[in-house]
Amino acid sequence: MAVTSQHSIAAHPPPMRRLLIPVKNAKSAVSAVMYAIRLRAEARDVAVCLLHVEESPTQWQALLGGSGIHGARRSRADAVFGPARQLLDGLDIEFAAYVRSGPVVFTILDAAEELECDEIVVPAPGSGLSHLLSRHVVTVLTARQRSARLVAVTKSGIAVP
Repeated sequence: MAVTSQHSIAAHPPPMRRLLIPVKNAKSAVSAVMYAIRLRAEARDVAVCLLHVEESPTQWQALLGGSGIHGARRSRADAVFGPARQLLDGLDIEFAAYVRSGPVVFTILDAAEELECDEIVVPAPGSGLSHLLSRHVVTVLTARQRSARLVAVTKSGIAVP
């Protein structure tokens, strides 16, 4: 005789999605943050990693700037993250901000892997981040993407197919 029991099978919520949002200036991350907010509003768990990348200083800049160069960069980065932090504060979204130096594209890709991000979220061409992409960062990110999927979003945070 077989014993059967009925169990309520609850749908497992999807795993947390970690989003890497490159931030060039105070306004550049707004559309990507709106994407994270939209995902959270759909009852999806998300974590946001804000990333500001500065080109590595040349030997002369480092020599002339001395130890003050890092403090100045940190102050600029704090100002850059301000609007994104304001949007995320008080929401049920885990977030952290990171500053890295190096070549922009490869630093973004490396950070996505190191921080175990599922997606790199950037504004669709023609929107705010397109100025960051003046060096064609999105094109190169698309060509070189590794484990993290590149997601382009509209100004209102909707993913572009």
